[in-house]
Amino acid sequence: MFIAAVLAAYAETGVLVPVVGPVLGLTLAGGTARAWRSGLDRRDRSALRALFSRFVSEPVVNEIMKDRDLFLSGGRPVPQELTATVLYADVANFTTMCEQMKPAPLVEWIDRYIDAMAAQIMAHDGVLLRFIGDGILAVFGVPIPRLTEAAITRDARNAARCALAMERAMQDLNVQWRAEGQPIGGLRVGLHTGPMVAGSLGKGARLEFCLLGDTANTGARLEQLGKEYADPRPDYCTIVVGEPTWRRLDGEFPGIRIGDVMLRGRQAAMGAYRIDSAAAERAGAYSSACDRSSSAVLSRIVMKP
Repeated sequence: MFIAAVLAAYAETGVLVPVVGPVLGLTLAGGTARAWRSGLDRRDRSALRALFSRFVSEPVVNEIMKDRDLFLSGGRPVPQELTATVLYADVANFTTMCEQMKPAPLVEWIDRYIDAMAAQIMAHDGVLLRFIGDGILAVFGVPIPRLTEAAITRDARNAARCALAMERAMQDLNVQWRAEGQPIGGLRVGLHTGPMVAGSLGKGARLEFCLLGDTANTGARLEQLGKEYADPRPDYCTIVVGEPTWRRLDGEFPGIRIGDVMLRGRQAAMGAYRIDSAAAERAGAYSSACDRSSSAVLSRIVMKP
């Protein structure tokens, strides 16, 4: 455009304006701007990786980068109110295992467990926030707020699929550990969907993404509730979901109702359900029994003289 204007002026006046300097200046300015934007991209990606450790799938990073103006300010998260699903997971009887194993094998055991669980969380578009010993905290639906109920429901179902995939991954690990003569482990998972505040605490190297509110605490309480329903077998798994999550699953995942439970820190009882494989089998057996009962009643009605 600039060169076209110069040629038009030359045709009218016969004076050729020097163009090399301005064109070079524009080129350099454009290159500087591109380099600056590229530097910002690298900074923002680095900040995301630092906040969410290495356990963030590339699609999640790309989604955040696409809307980073809504999420990041000066390289740190902007506090946001949102609705998401939290997932807490813990190894059952891990304290006993720690007492029985030497440090090096124990660390190798927990490393394999963490890698397997992290892979499932990433595969189901979750964000793994932190490890607390053998405990895992992941969230589905952060850090970009979901704007529709359909999106919030999709996150809840992704979390449920992830929990079931984690159960299968734990079963696979147990097969390997049995073959190697190592201890096997069980799994407890708690899922809860609700409002929370997501943001960051700390500065610099101590900057940490965090969740504030009752939803995160309730997810942890549901995971602990699984202790009351665990089988004595060391490889048993319980997946407990709160009523808000269960409603969003809308029958897609078979399960059984535990009942209305009082959880520490809550003022009112809340419905709780199990969706682990053992619960799904019980739900299927109950459904089959109901079908047989209904068929028997119908047969008596039809055959009644």
